[in-house]
Amino acid sequence: MFNIKNKMILIILTTILFCTTCTIIISPTYAEDIPPSENEKLYGIDKEYKSPQIKVNSKNIHEITPDSKPCDNQILKYSTYNKYTKNYYTILSYMMKFEKSGGGTLKLKKGTYTITNTIPVPSNVNIMLDDGVIIKKGLKTGTSKFGASTSIFQLIPPSKLQKKSAYGKYDGVSNVNIIGKGTSTIDLMHIKDHLAIVCGHNRNVNIQGITFKNLNGGHFLEIAATNKMTITNCKFLGSKPSAGLNKEAINIDTPDINTKGFNNIWSKQDKTPNNNILIENNVFKDVDRAIGTHKYSQNKHNGKYVEHKGQIYHTQIVIRNNDISKTRSDPIRLLNWKDSKIINNNIYNIPRNSKDYRGVLATGVNITIKYNRFSNMNRPVQFFPVKNPGAGSIYTVTYNNLNKQNENDLRYNLCSNVAEPFTRISNVYNYFMYAKQIHMFV
Repeated sequence: MFNIKNKMILIILTTILFCTTCTIIISPTYAEDIPPSENEKLYGIDKEYKSPQIKVNSKNIHEITPDSKPCDNQILKYSTYNKYTKNYYTILSYMMKFEKSGGGTLKLKKGTYTITNTIPVPSNVNIMLDDGVIIKKGLKTGTSKFGASTSIFQLIPPSKLQKKSAYGKYDGVSNVNIIGKGTSTIDLMHIKDHLAIVCGHNRNVNIQGITFKNLNGGHFLEIAATNKMTITNCKFLGSKPSAGLNKEAINIDTPDINTKGFNNIWSKQDKTPNNNILIENNVFKDVDRAIGTHKYSQNKHNGKYVEHKGQIYHTQIVIRNNDISKTRSDPIRLLNWKDSKIINNNIYNIPRNSKDYRGVLATGVNITIKYNRFSNMNRPVQFFPVKNPGAGSIYTVTYNNLNKQNENDLRYNLCSNVAEPFTRISNVYNYFMYAKQIHMFV
């Protein structure tokens, strides 16, 4: 097996040229492109491993400050353009411009931008946040014609934002980078049920170097039906407790009318899963959950939902080299993930007063969990079958699909100050006695 330094040699940045504006993105390596870096000599984070920096070059570059005006002067005549909506309209005007021209780069200079309404982001677009940029979610629009929206960015062309069933599969927006420098921040201001970035039916998306903070009942990132995405070098800090203590910083779900997990009019709700998602070198702290899935989806078999048939799986999700602490419930909740990996993470300081919380809770998975460090918690890892409660309960029970290698890999995790230094595996729905135990290193 290669060590981390050997595998870093395999990381090759490729240059992709697209659109008439000559936007060039030097893209990172996605999860499927190389074997994930696994440092078998180290449990927990490998501090020497760095995510590739995303570099963007473009001939169609525009810069704005918090005082900039829209690039379309007609917007200045809108009755709804005012001191509350000016930042929203300014950024929106460039997204509309980029949609028409085929792409471009918008650089936000240092300062505070208050965004009241959703900014739709079209294909081939780079949004670059300078050190010192703060994007705040605003609630007051200063007009009776519309209220504030619940999200800041959605990866959808402006012309399709309100179009019903505009996209399915991975046929929506592609080639988007939202990149921050230094202390660049997206602040949800603890506004109830709000979202920072919504991705759906997308391809080739990269989010890097941004601090997300002050969640309250929504998600920092909502990801559905997305193929090839990296989330690297970000911080996800602070949320108010949700009713079920289950609101993830990063939510990975399917667009499915039955589960109601992705409520955007422009989605065809076609149950497309996520594929090839890399979550690497991030910090998660003081949130309900770091990463997880709420509900699973299923297709019919011969006209009906049949147990062990038609389950839909997110594939090639890689969580590596992240620092995850002080979550209120299970930091990582896996639900119908296939051929995925959780490697070289530090997961610690999880509530110990209840056996209900584990470092990783997994259902319906085929996954490698290896070289992680679990500390200060009750149980490190647990597997058992579940059935969707409420919305999506029409689907049958989903079961784990661990192979012998998956089970053997579980041994290679390090535990300290945990009540149970082993993995629990239950294979019968709603029956937890006599669970199989796979002991970890202590």
